[in-house]
Amino acid sequence: MSHRRPWLSTRLVLALAAAALAACDTSADRGPLVDPPLPPGKADVADVVPVRAALAFGEDAAVTAAFAHDLEFHGYTLSVAAGAVVGLDVAHKGSSSKLDTTLYVYGPQNDAGGFGASAIAFDDDAGWGRLSRLRPLELAESGTYLIVVGTRDGRGRGHYRLVTTCPAGDCAPSVSPTVPLAGCHPQIAAAVEACVADWQADPDYDPAVVSHADLIEQCADAEPVAPALDALCVQPEAPAELCQVDYETFATTHLPLCRRQLTEALLDQACVFGDTYRDALRSDAVVVLWSRTLTQASPLTALEADQVVRAVRTTSHQVDTAPQAFTVVDQGQVVQTELWDASGRRAFTAYELGAGDNSYGLFFHHGSLTPAARINDGDLLDCDVTWGPERRRCATSDDCAEGLSCVGRPEGAPWGRCIDLRADDHPDDGASCVGLDGCPAGAGLVCGGAVSHPEQQGLCLPAWMRAHFDTQPDLPIPDGGVGATAQLLVHGLASVDVDATIDLLIEHPRPSDLTVTLTNPAGNELVLTDPTWAAPEIHLRGLPLRGLSGDESVNGPWTLLVRDVVKGQTGVLHHFALTLTSRWD
Repeated sequence: MSHRRPWLSTRLVLALAAAALAACDTSADRGPLVDPPLPPGKADVADVVPVRAALAFGEDAAVTAAFAHDLEFHGYTLSVAAGAVVGLDVAHKGSSSKLDTTLYVYGPQNDAGGFGASAIAFDDDAGWGRLSRLRPLELAESGTYLIVVGTRDGRGRGHYRLVTTCPAGDCAPSVSPTVPLAGCHPQIAAAVEACVADWQADPDYDPAVVSHADLIEQCADAEPVAPALDALCVQPEAPAELCQVDYETFATTHLPLCRRQLTEALLDQACVFGDTYRDALRSDAVVVLWSRTLTQASPLTALEADQVVRAVRTTSHQVDTAPQAFTVVDQGQVVQTELWDASGRRAFTAYELGAGDNSYGLFFHHGSLTPAARINDGDLLDCDVTWGPERRRCATSDDCAEGLSCVGRPEGAPWGRCIDLRADDHPDDGASCVGLDGCPAGAGLVCGGAVSHPEQQGLCLPAWMRAHFDTQPDLPIPDGGVGATAQLLVHGLASVDVDATIDLLIEHPRPSDLTVTLTNPAGNELVLTDPTWAAPEIHLRGLPLRGLSGDESVNGPWTLLVRDVVKGQTGVLHHFALTLTSRWD
């Protein structure tokens, strides 16, 4: 059984750019024509072009999206009856004025879920200006086709609107009625779990890059489960609801059911803080409200002093008082962090310390001496708090627990987050605050505005409106070239940004050669270049970002572009992360 490595897909596309250029049309003055970059051999376009959504017919069903980085291709599926005559238009209305698009059609989809390596139809400039159009397009075979939108030179930027029409009104395929499954079939679930175990056993697998939940998302796919489905359907009492449906129904109905069920089961049993102390600081469920470094000179309440003593006792040191505790830990320091579990609306206080260069400490339920988890050599042990119903991924509110809403799903993105909007009723919600700890302790509120403008008054906001997004692309930065691009798809927040901080690690022998820009979902660019950056790396941790309007969409793609504008040296973009606080517009 072969699988696509999810953590290699971005690098694969970039590495194969040269292969795409080799098959390009250089007749136009505006640059070469770049096709989706397929590797040599029996590759499939589905390996390198992600599917964003299924298309439907009519102006009202048009899809809109935007190109934000190089070598970006957007895939959409279209299901038709045999002999359908359709129209595909990158429409003038809703598309950026100077965008130069390309349009490809692959398929129909085969039994393995692929669409082939060669396009059956293509257009560059038949639409308005340099937009693309395929009209009329006859699709002789019934089935599902892959429609791919790109830009001519693979470097275009801007919005587009794709309209699919059926002039004769008889394009849609017939759908056979099926009986929905009450749950994921055990044999299909076992195939998904076996695929996950296969990835986790791979020596190159890094859980910090691809989580267990991400592996379920990858493995609940037709290719990994195909052998299990084939084995199930040759049995004498094979379930008709699985074995007597077409591929499209199985892929769009049953596999998402398995994906959701297995992910929910994983979260129901998983420690909400993650597996390590570092996980807790970047968890999808946990919000860091504030953090401070304590020393023997720090003023402590009686409860905080007891908590410090108990945290230090997780080491080999048996101390009785806080002053004693500070004398035995590395650098005489203990890090205190106030946390809010946004999945279950619970408050915690963590104490982390070094002892012999190893990480130890305790998580306490807020305002008590009751431990919630123990830090031992950086790992979390004895965790008694699992995920709550909120902050889980969702496509619609139907994916959430009863009464919860699917919030912050940007256009064209696969998910938002489940949030209980009814619970945002704390009396201090909307009150003025100053500083990161300016809202009542344990209330599940963050001080929006305290990061970007600490000298000004902010507003206390529900803590779920803050989230951390992280990627470790390890992308080479070409010397004097187009640059390295990393993107974070922000989701699950309110509507506009209030605060933003960035973490960044770039390795380069001459950082002064670099320009670094961050583009928000609204398309506005913030320049991060600082001439004081020194070799051999740029390392930012929690740097507040100033210059954002505070009134633009927060959910959607945030794109970092690192360009080397001076020839002679090259570097690597290792890490890019954002912590964003939002509010309702």
